[in-house]
Amino acid sequence: MIASIAAAAAVFYSLWSLALALLFIARLRIPDDRPSAPVTLVLPATGALAGIEDLLDALSSQSLRPYRLIVAVESAADPAFSRLAALAEQYPQLNIELIVAGLSSLRSQKCTNLLAALDRLRPDDAYVVFLDADIRPQPWWLAGLIGPLAADRADIVNGYRWPMPMSLRLGTVLAAGIDRAIAVLPRLSSTRAIWGGSLAVTRRALEILDLPNTIGRTLTEDLPIGDRAAATGLRVLTRRAIRPTTPLSGDLVGLWRFGRRQYQLIRLYRPRLWCFAALLVSTDLVARLVLLTTFAAPAATFALACLGSITVEIRLAVGRKLGAGDGTGFRLLQHLFAWILLPGPGLHAAMIWGGIVTSPVLWAHVRYVVDKAGRVLAVDRRPYPDQSI
Repeated sequence: MIASIAAAAAVFYSLWSLALALLFIARLRIPDDRPSAPVTLVLPATGALAGIEDLLDALSSQSLRPYRLIVAVESAADPAFSRLAALAEQYPQLNIELIVAGLSSLRSQKCTNLLAALDRLRPDDAYVVFLDADIRPQPWWLAGLIGPLAADRADIVNGYRWPMPMSLRLGTVLAAGIDRAIAVLPRLSSTRAIWGGSLAVTRRALEILDLPNTIGRTLTEDLPIGDRAAATGLRVLTRRAIRPTTPLSGDLVGLWRFGRRQYQLIRLYRPRLWCFAALLVSTDLVARLVLLTTFAAPAATFALACLGSITVEIRLAVGRKLGAGDGTGFRLLQHLFAWILLPGPGLHAAMIWGGIVTSPVLWAHVRYVVDKAGRVLAVDRRPYPDQSI
Protein backbone atom coordinates (compact mmCIF):
# COMPACT_ATOMS: atom_id res chain seq x y z
CA MET A 1 0.00 0.00 0.00
CA ILE A 2 2.74 2.46 0.98
CA ALA A 3 4.74 1.56 -2.13
CA SER A 4 1.69 2.14 -4.34
CA ILE A 5 1.09 5.56 -2.84
CA ALA A 6 4.77 6.41 -3.22
CA ALA A 7 4.76 5.27 -6.84
CA ALA A 8 1.66 7.32 -7.63
CA ALA A 9 3.07 10.44 -5.97
CA ALA A 10 6.49 10.20 -7.63
CA VAL A 11 5.13 9.44 -11.10
CA PHE A 12 2.55 12.23 -10.81
CA TYR A 13 5.28 14.71 -9.83
CA SER A 14 7.46 13.59 -12.76
CA LEU A 15 4.58 13.80 -15.21
CA TRP A 16 3.78 17.28 -13.96
CA SER A 17 7.43 18.37 -14.35
CA LEU A 18 7.45 16.95 -17.86
CA ALA A 19 4.22 18.74 -18.75
CA LEU A 20 5.53 22.08 -17.49
CA ALA A 21 8.76 21.69 -19.46
CA LEU A 22 6.76 20.87 -22.60
CA LEU A 23 4.49 23.86 -22.04
CA PHE A 24 7.49 26.14 -21.58
CA ILE A 25 9.28 25.11 -24.77
CA ALA A 26 6.05 25.13 -26.77
CA ARG A 27 5.43 28.76 -25.81
CA LEU A 28 9.05 29.90 -25.90
CA ARG A 29 9.57 32.56 -28.55
CA ILE A 30 12.76 34.49 -29.08
CA PRO A 31 11.61 38.14 -29.04
CA ASP A 32 11.94 40.28 -32.14
CA ASP A 33 11.10 43.57 -30.38
CA ARG A 34 12.75 46.59 -31.97
CA PRO A 35 12.02 49.41 -29.53
CA SER A 36 13.77 52.72 -29.83
CA ALA A 37 14.05 53.99 -26.29
CA PRO A 38 16.68 55.39 -23.90
CA VAL A 39 17.46 52.72 -21.31
CA THR A 40 19.53 53.17 -18.17
CA LEU A 41 21.03 50.06 -16.64
CA VAL A 42 21.58 49.78 -12.88
CA LEU A 43 24.14 47.27 -11.64
CA PRO A 44 24.86 46.67 -7.93
CA ALA A 45 28.23 44.99 -7.55
CA THR A 46 30.84 43.86 -5.06
CA GLY A 47 33.96 41.72 -4.94
CA ALA A 48 36.52 40.87 -7.61
CA LEU A 49 33.86 40.39 -10.33
CA ALA A 50 35.53 37.54 -12.17
CA GLY A 51 34.44 37.53 -15.80
CA ILE A 52 32.82 40.97 -15.66
CA GLU A 53 34.23 41.67 -19.13
CA ASP A 54 31.90 38.99 -20.49
CA LEU A 55 28.93 40.92 -19.12
CA LEU A 56 30.17 44.23 -20.53
CA ASP A 57 30.77 42.58 -23.91
CA ALA A 58 27.25 41.16 -23.85
CA LEU A 59 25.76 44.56 -22.99
CA SER A 60 27.73 46.15 -25.83
CA SER A 61 26.27 43.58 -28.26
CA GLN A 62 22.60 44.20 -27.49
CA SER A 63 20.24 44.84 -30.38
CA LEU A 64 18.97 47.74 -28.26
CA ARG A 65 22.00 49.65 -27.05
CA PRO A 66 21.74 50.94 -23.49
CA TYR A 67 21.98 54.68 -22.96
CA ARG A 68 24.23 54.35 -19.91
CA LEU A 69 25.23 51.97 -17.15
CA ILE A 70 25.23 53.03 -13.48
CA VAL A 71 27.36 50.72 -11.35
CA ALA A 72 27.05 51.09 -7.57
CA VAL A 73 29.58 49.65 -5.13
CA GLU A 74 29.67 50.02 -1.37
CA SER A 75 33.06 51.73 -1.01
CA ALA A 76 36.24 52.69 -2.82
CA ALA A 77 37.92 49.82 -0.94
CA ASP A 78 35.59 47.31 -2.60
CA PRO A 79 37.59 45.35 -5.24
CA ALA A 80 34.71 46.01 -7.64
CA PHE A 81 35.49 49.74 -7.58
CA SER A 82 39.04 49.49 -8.93
CA ARG A 83 38.05 46.70 -11.32
CA LEU A 84 35.28 48.70 -12.97
CA ALA A 85 37.17 51.98 -12.86
CA ALA A 86 39.88 50.31 -14.94
CA LEU A 87 37.35 48.89 -17.39
CA ALA A 88 35.20 52.00 -17.87
CA GLU A 89 37.52 53.49 -20.52
CA GLN A 90 37.51 50.21 -22.47
CA TYR A 91 33.71 50.38 -22.88
CA PRO A 92 32.93 54.00 -23.79
CA GLN A 93 29.79 52.87 -25.63
CA LEU A 94 28.23 51.90 -22.29
CA ASN A 95 28.77 55.31 -20.64
CA ILE A 96 29.67 53.66 -17.35
CA GLU A 97 29.01 55.80 -14.27
CA LEU A 98 30.67 54.31 -11.21
CA ILE A 99 29.36 55.48 -7.84
CA VAL A 100 30.04 54.69 -4.19
CA ALA A 101 26.83 53.93 -2.31
CA GLY A 102 28.26 53.93 1.20
CA LEU A 103 27.43 51.56 4.02
CA SER A 104 24.14 51.04 5.81
CA SER A 105 23.02 48.91 8.74
CA LEU A 106 19.36 49.21 7.76
CA ARG A 107 19.22 46.92 4.73
CA SER A 108 21.27 44.58 2.55
CA GLN A 109 24.16 46.15 0.71
CA LYS A 110 22.54 45.25 -2.59
CA CYS A 111 19.47 47.31 -1.69
CA THR A 112 21.70 50.16 -0.52
CA ASN A 113 23.58 50.09 -3.82
CA LEU A 114 20.34 50.09 -5.81
CA LEU A 115 18.91 53.04 -3.91
CA ALA A 116 22.12 55.03 -4.38
CA ALA A 117 22.09 54.32 -8.12
CA LEU A 118 18.46 55.40 -8.44
CA ASP A 119 19.40 58.76 -6.90
CA ARG A 120 21.53 59.34 -10.00
CA LEU A 121 18.67 59.01 -12.47
CA ARG A 122 17.98 61.96 -14.73
CA PRO A 123 14.59 63.33 -15.81
CA ASP A 124 15.00 61.78 -19.28
CA ASP A 125 15.67 58.25 -17.97
CA ALA A 126 12.39 56.81 -19.22
CA TYR A 127 13.22 53.13 -18.72
CA VAL A 128 15.37 51.56 -16.02
CA VAL A 129 16.73 48.01 -15.94
CA PHE A 130 18.20 46.32 -12.85
CA LEU A 131 20.65 43.51 -13.56
CA ASP A 132 22.97 41.17 -11.69
CA ALA A 133 26.70 41.09 -12.32
CA ASP A 134 26.81 37.35 -12.99
CA ILE A 135 24.43 37.23 -15.97
CA ARG A 136 25.59 36.94 -19.59
CA PRO A 137 22.57 38.16 -21.57
CA GLN A 138 21.79 37.17 -25.14
CA PRO A 139 21.61 39.93 -27.81
CA TRP A 140 17.81 40.16 -27.60
CA TRP A 141 17.78 40.51 -23.80
CA LEU A 142 17.42 44.28 -23.44
CA ALA A 143 15.02 44.73 -26.35
CA GLY A 144 12.94 41.87 -24.96
CA LEU A 145 12.74 43.59 -21.59
CA ILE A 146 11.91 47.04 -22.95
CA GLY A 147 9.62 46.10 -25.85
CA PRO A 148 6.46 45.48 -23.76
CA LEU A 149 7.14 48.64 -21.72
CA ALA A 150 7.55 50.80 -24.81
CA ALA A 151 4.36 49.31 -26.28
CA ASP A 152 2.50 49.99 -23.01
CA ARG A 153 1.70 46.31 -22.52
CA ALA A 154 3.33 46.17 -19.10
CA ASP A 155 4.75 48.33 -16.32
CA ILE A 156 7.35 45.80 -15.16
CA VAL A 157 9.07 43.12 -17.24
CA ASN A 158 11.39 40.47 -15.85
CA GLY A 159 12.60 36.93 -16.42
CA TYR A 160 14.87 34.43 -14.71
CA ARG A 161 18.38 33.04 -15.13
CA TRP A 162 19.56 30.01 -17.12
CA PRO A 163 22.47 28.42 -15.20
CA MET A 164 25.48 27.19 -17.15
CA PRO A 165 27.90 24.96 -15.19
CA MET A 166 31.52 25.94 -15.70
CA SER A 167 32.74 22.47 -14.73
CA LEU A 168 31.34 18.96 -14.44
CA ARG A 169 31.53 18.89 -10.67
CA LEU A 170 28.79 17.21 -8.65
CA GLY A 171 27.53 20.48 -7.19
CA THR A 172 27.37 22.46 -10.43
CA VAL A 173 25.61 19.70 -12.36
CA LEU A 174 23.01 19.12 -9.65
CA ALA A 175 22.45 22.82 -8.95
CA ALA A 176 22.05 23.56 -12.66
CA GLY A 177 19.43 20.84 -12.95
CA ILE A 178 17.49 22.19 -9.97
CA ASP A 179 17.60 25.80 -11.14
CA ARG A 180 16.62 24.93 -14.70
CA ALA A 181 13.60 23.09 -13.35
CA ILE A 182 12.65 26.29 -11.54
CA ALA A 183 13.35 28.36 -14.67
CA VAL A 184 10.66 26.58 -16.70
CA LEU A 185 7.96 26.84 -14.03
CA PRO A 186 4.99 29.11 -14.83
CA ARG A 187 5.01 32.48 -13.07
CA LEU A 188 1.54 32.67 -11.55
CA SER A 189 0.31 36.10 -10.50
CA SER A 190 -0.62 34.73 -7.08
CA THR A 191 3.06 34.09 -6.29
CA ARG A 192 3.98 37.73 -7.08
CA ALA A 193 7.19 36.37 -8.58
CA ILE A 194 9.83 38.94 -9.54
CA TRP A 195 13.49 38.24 -10.31
CA GLY A 196 15.84 41.15 -9.74
CA GLY A 197 18.59 39.85 -12.02
CA SER A 198 16.76 41.16 -15.11
CA LEU A 199 14.09 43.64 -14.13
CA ALA A 200 12.83 46.48 -16.35
CA VAL A 201 10.48 49.23 -15.19
CA THR A 202 9.04 52.41 -16.60
CA ARG A 203 9.83 55.63 -14.80
CA ARG A 204 6.19 55.93 -13.72
CA ALA A 205 6.24 52.39 -12.29
CA LEU A 206 9.46 53.18 -10.47
CA GLU A 207 7.80 56.11 -8.74
CA ILE A 208 4.81 53.97 -7.76
CA LEU A 209 7.09 51.25 -6.39
CA ASP A 210 8.53 53.81 -3.94
CA LEU A 211 11.71 51.81 -3.46
CA PRO A 212 13.16 53.88 -0.60
CA ASN A 213 10.25 52.66 1.52
CA THR A 214 9.68 49.31 -0.20
CA ILE A 215 13.25 48.03 0.19
CA GLY A 216 14.51 50.46 2.83
CA ARG A 217 14.77 47.76 5.55
CA THR A 218 14.85 44.53 3.53
CA LEU A 219 17.44 41.94 2.55
CA THR A 220 16.36 41.60 -1.05
CA GLU A 221 14.71 43.82 -3.62
CA ASP A 222 12.75 41.50 -5.88
CA LEU A 223 10.28 39.86 -3.48
CA PRO A 224 9.24 43.18 -1.85
CA ILE A 225 8.93 44.71 -5.33
CA GLY A 226 6.59 41.87 -6.27
CA ASP A 227 4.44 42.62 -3.22
CA ARG A 228 4.37 46.34 -3.95
CA ALA A 229 3.54 45.79 -7.62
CA ALA A 230 0.60 43.55 -6.71
CA ALA A 231 -0.66 46.00 -4.06
CA THR A 232 -0.56 48.96 -6.46
CA GLY A 233 -1.96 47.17 -9.50
CA LEU A 234 1.13 47.46 -11.69
CA ARG A 235 1.15 45.19 -14.73
CA VAL A 236 3.92 42.59 -14.41
CA LEU A 237 5.06 40.51 -17.38
CA THR A 238 7.52 37.62 -17.14
CA ARG A 239 8.96 36.69 -20.54
CA ARG A 240 10.15 33.14 -21.15
CA ALA A 241 12.97 34.26 -23.45
CA ILE A 242 14.43 36.49 -20.74
CA ARG A 243 16.63 33.72 -19.39
CA PRO A 244 20.17 35.18 -19.50
CA THR A 245 22.85 32.58 -19.08
CA THR A 246 24.54 32.59 -15.68
CA PRO A 247 27.89 30.86 -15.15
CA LEU A 248 27.67 28.38 -12.29
CA SER A 249 30.74 27.30 -10.36
CA GLY A 250 31.68 26.17 -6.88
CA ASP A 251 31.62 23.03 -4.81
CA LEU A 252 28.60 21.21 -3.44
CA VAL A 253 28.73 22.94 -0.04
CA GLY A 254 29.08 26.41 -1.54
CA LEU A 255 26.16 25.87 -3.91
CA TRP A 256 24.04 24.47 -1.07
CA ARG A 257 24.75 27.66 0.88
CA PHE A 258 23.65 29.75 -2.09
CA GLY A 259 20.44 27.74 -2.44
CA ARG A 260 19.84 27.89 1.29
CA ARG A 261 20.12 31.68 1.25
CA GLN A 262 17.59 31.88 -1.58
CA TYR A 263 15.13 29.81 0.43
CA GLN A 264 15.81 31.84 3.57
CA LEU A 265 14.67 34.89 1.60
CA ILE A 266 11.60 33.06 0.30
CA ARG A 267 10.69 31.93 3.82
CA LEU A 268 11.06 35.49 5.07
CA TYR A 269 9.10 37.25 2.33
CA ARG A 270 6.97 34.44 0.83
CA PRO A 271 6.34 31.96 3.69
CA ARG A 272 3.43 30.26 1.95
CA LEU A 273 5.48 29.70 -1.18
CA TRP A 274 8.27 28.24 0.96
CA CYS A 275 5.81 25.84 2.61
CA PHE A 276 4.45 24.77 -0.77
CA ALA A 277 7.96 24.12 -2.13
CA ALA A 278 8.95 22.22 1.02
CA LEU A 279 5.85 20.03 0.82
CA LEU A 280 6.19 19.31 -2.88
CA VAL A 281 9.91 18.55 -3.00
CA SER A 282 9.93 16.61 0.27
CA THR A 283 6.98 14.47 -0.81
CA ASP A 284 8.72 13.65 -4.07
CA LEU A 285 11.97 12.79 -2.26
CA VAL A 286 10.26 10.54 0.29
CA ALA A 287 8.31 8.76 -2.46
CA ARG A 288 11.53 8.05 -4.36
CA LEU A 289 13.21 6.77 -1.20
CA VAL A 290 10.31 4.38 -0.56
CA LEU A 291 10.46 3.05 -4.12
CA LEU A 292 14.20 2.47 -3.99
CA THR A 293 14.23 0.85 -0.55
CA THR A 294 11.21 -1.44 -0.90
CA PHE A 295 11.71 -2.63 -4.51
CA ALA A 296 7.92 -3.08 -4.48
CA ALA A 297 7.15 -1.21 -7.70
CA PRO A 298 9.95 -1.78 -10.22
CA ALA A 299 7.75 -0.75 -13.16
CA ALA A 300 7.00 2.59 -11.49
CA THR A 301 10.68 3.11 -10.69
CA PHE A 302 11.60 2.44 -14.32
CA ALA A 303 8.85 4.79 -15.53
CA LEU A 304 10.10 7.45 -13.14
CA ALA A 305 13.62 7.26 -14.57
CA CYS A 306 12.33 7.38 -18.15
CA LEU A 307 10.18 10.42 -17.41
CA GLY A 308 13.18 12.09 -15.80
CA SER A 309 15.30 11.52 -18.90
CA ILE A 310 12.61 12.86 -21.22
CA THR A 311 12.30 15.98 -19.06
CA VAL A 312 16.09 16.41 -19.12
CA GLU A 313 16.04 16.34 -22.94
CA ILE A 314 13.29 18.96 -23.09
CA ARG A 315 15.20 21.28 -20.77
CA LEU A 316 18.35 20.78 -22.82
CA ALA A 317 16.31 21.75 -25.89
CA VAL A 318 15.16 24.89 -24.07
CA GLY A 319 18.81 25.77 -23.47
CA ARG A 320 19.66 25.33 -27.15
CA LYS A 321 16.76 27.57 -28.13
CA LEU A 322 18.05 30.18 -25.71
CA GLY A 323 21.46 30.00 -27.36
CA ALA A 324 22.91 28.12 -24.38
CA GLY A 325 23.69 24.62 -25.59
CA ASP A 326 25.38 22.10 -23.30
CA GLY A 327 28.24 19.70 -23.83
CA THR A 328 27.98 15.93 -23.99
CA GLY A 329 29.37 15.46 -20.49
CA PHE A 330 26.73 17.62 -18.83
CA ARG A 331 23.98 15.95 -20.85
CA LEU A 332 25.10 12.46 -19.84
CA LEU A 333 25.39 13.40 -16.16
CA GLN A 334 21.89 14.90 -16.19
CA HIS A 335 20.55 11.61 -17.52
CA LEU A 336 22.60 9.63 -15.00
CA PHE A 337 21.16 11.59 -12.08
CA ALA A 338 17.66 11.19 -13.53
CA TRP A 339 18.12 7.41 -13.39
CA ILE A 340 19.69 7.39 -9.93
CA LEU A 341 16.51 9.26 -8.87
CA LEU A 342 17.73 10.78 -5.59
CA PRO A 343 20.58 13.33 -6.04
CA GLY A 344 18.60 16.26 -7.47
CA PRO A 345 15.56 16.05 -5.17
CA GLY A 346 17.85 15.34 -2.22
CA LEU A 347 19.95 18.47 -2.74
CA HIS A 348 16.87 20.57 -3.46
CA ALA A 349 15.16 19.42 -0.27
CA ALA A 350 18.34 20.16 1.71
CA MET A 351 18.39 23.71 0.31
CA ILE A 352 14.73 24.28 1.15
CA TRP A 353 14.90 22.91 4.68
CA GLY A 354 18.16 24.74 5.25
CA GLY A 355 16.15 27.92 4.81
CA ILE A 356 13.84 27.15 7.72
CA VAL A 357 16.18 29.13 10.00
CA THR A 358 15.89 32.65 8.64
CA SER A 359 18.51 34.48 10.71
CA PRO A 360 21.36 35.10 10.33
CA VAL A 361 21.65 35.33 6.55
CA LEU A 362 25.12 35.20 5.00
CA TRP A 363 25.37 37.13 1.72
CA ALA A 364 28.73 37.70 0.08
CA HIS A 365 30.95 39.26 2.78
CA VAL A 366 28.13 40.37 5.07
CA ARG A 367 26.24 38.59 7.86
CA TYR A 368 22.73 39.96 8.44
CA VAL A 369 20.53 39.48 11.49
CA VAL A 370 16.85 39.94 10.66
CA ASP A 371 13.55 39.75 12.47
CA LYS A 372 10.63 37.51 11.49
CA ALA A 373 9.32 40.13 9.06
CA GLY A 374 12.64 40.28 7.24
CA ARG A 375 13.68 43.67 8.61
CA VAL A 376 17.43 44.03 9.04
CA LEU A 377 18.45 44.41 12.68
CA ALA A 378 22.25 44.10 12.58
CA VAL A 379 25.05 43.89 10.03
CA ASP A 380 28.47 42.27 10.42
CA ARG A 381 30.94 42.90 7.58
CA ARG A 382 33.81 40.58 6.69
CA PRO A 383 36.66 40.67 4.13
CA TYR A 384 35.57 40.93 0.50
CA PRO A 385 35.03 37.62 -1.31
CA ASP A 386 35.78 36.76 -4.91
CA GLN A 387 32.15 36.96 -6.06
CA SER A 388 29.44 39.37 -7.13
CA ILE A 389 26.25 40.32 -5.30
